[in-house]
Amino acid sequence: MLLLYYGAGSREVQLVRQKNSTVWGLVKTQTVRFLRMDGSPDSAEILEKTPFELWDGTNGFGDDFELLYFKPTLEKFLELRLDAQTEANRLRYRRIADALKEMNNPIRFIAVDVNADDMEGVPTPELQITSATVERALIDFETLARSANGAVSGVDRVHTALHGYLIEVCKEAGISHADDADITALFSLIRQHHPKLQNHPPGIEAQKVLRGMAQIVDAMNPVRNHKSMAHPTDDLLEEPEAMLAANAIRSLLHYLNMKLR
Repeated sequence: MLLLYYGAGSREVQLVRQKNSTVWGLVKTQTVRFLRMDGSPDSAEILEKTPFELWDGTNGFGDDFELLYFKPTLEKFLELRLDAQTEANRLRYRRIADALKEMNNPIRFIAVDVNADDMEGVPTPELQITSATVERALIDFETLARSANGAVSGVDRVHTALHGYLIEVCKEAGISHADDADITALFSLIRQHHPKLQNHPPGIEAQKVLRGMAQIVDAMNPVRNHKSMAHPTDDLLEEPEAMLAANAIRSLLHYLNMKLR
């Protein structure tokens, strides 16, 4: 979730319910007029032309608040993210929040989520080597990726699915590993010792791709621990990067599923 404006306190946002659209339409019209009369035409135009909805929200601390929210296309999301990096645009969104407060409708956030339905995702493979844990984690990710919180809420599920899958691969191939081996160590052991990766080794270019995938696997540990909903943090991945990470792991699962069958 991209925060175009945020007030004081935690930046965690959990959507609760959308407010009455008719009432919001009246408030929006009055606020646009106020902004124009108050000398903020740029902010007025943003509020008038952007299909923001008014939502009730909460967070892990039990705070209740209202926010402006909508789901743009991926292209629009990336445009807004770029806009939000400039001080001038941050001030325009802050001015919208200030005006709503003047209209007796204070908000804590102005937020957008990329529309997951607009994003092309790598399909989840039907794994030949699997377990109940792996399948449950993949199903959980698919469900979460389509929820209001988006793919970022499911990054740790993809991590769990990969971890469980690599353990099952090692078990089937008789590759020993430490009980606490992480995905980086397991993937390295499989590349070094799995017979189906030794009998028909890929060419130089494919080896480069695999080394790149190994770096992605290695990056998934800190991503899962410090950038996902696996642990409390305000420094979450944004939706496009979360989907990128998930798609990369699902691509790796497709490759291993074909190579090791």
